[in-house]
Amino acid sequence: MERSGRFQLLDLHNVHCNATNHGLDPVAIIDRVPLSRVVEIHIAGGSSHDGMALLDFQTGLGRLVRAPDGGDPLRSLRLDASERSCLETLPQSAGFRFTVEVQRSWCVGRTMNAGFLTLSILADDVRRPLLDEWTNSGGGTSSFFAAEADALFDFIADRLPDPSHELTACRFEQATLRANEKVAGFTPPELVRLDAPLCALRRGRYAGIVLFHGDPGAILNALLTRKRLPPISREVTAILFGPGLDRLWRLASVTEVELWERLAAPSAFAALLREGHRREAIEAMIHAGALEYA
Repeated sequence: MERSGRFQLLDLHNVHCNATNHGLDPVAIIDRVPLSRVVEIHIAGGSSHDGMALLDFQTGLGRLVRAPDGGDPLRSLRLDASERSCLETLPQSAGFRFTVEVQRSWCVGRTMNAGFLTLSILADDVRRPLLDEWTNSGGGTSSFFAAEADALFDFIADRLPDPSHELTACRFEQATLRANEKVAGFTPPELVRLDAPLCALRRGRYAGIVLFHGDPGAILNALLTRKRLPPISREVTAILFGPGLDRLWRLASVTEVELWERLAAPSAFAALLREGHRREAIEAMIHAGALEYA
């Protein structure tokens, strides 16, 4: 691990199972783990039935750790009386409450890292409720960082004023992450597919158009240096992001903005042409990764 520079996930229930199955001391096992390389800890419980761990008990424990106030986290689980009694009394223990606080702190930290720019510029009385709502709904736990970050930005954007520089920052950060995720393996699709009879198009999954209500340079500079943001302007500049673009972005034309808005839902290529959208503009957006075949 030291030679590779990699990090480790420590699953405590897995340690317990291995210790039980092989007659080992679980503390001794953990003592051999290079804890400085551990970046994630899984806490789960288990019981056995004819030598087989019961999934429902572990599911119930996970729900208890993640459960917001109210509701019944043990609903629909197949638990015997002793298992249910154990789980129902567990939240009263100091150790369990500490585990919940650690888990929550970890989820908040992951969320802050995922949306660092956007969350860091929000006022505290705006940021805290957003973090509470997001983590209480299960946010901050996914192993798939890019997908969860994208969902986080949609979640935040739905709760910000439109127009606002905060919303612009949210969409800017989201579009940058999307384009950057795909850039390494991006190959422009073959344009000959446009001539297929049933060709349909949609917005690129790794693209975006971000609207700046004012000079983009001045707004970004204020965001990055934590200076006072300029007033919202009626002058709007649209920036196109895509994995096929130099530096991942460029100014978007009016035609490209119209195409992006039109393709909020997939559409047949022939229908776009009938509506007056130019083939050249469509081809340019496909080449940039801003549009893709549906």
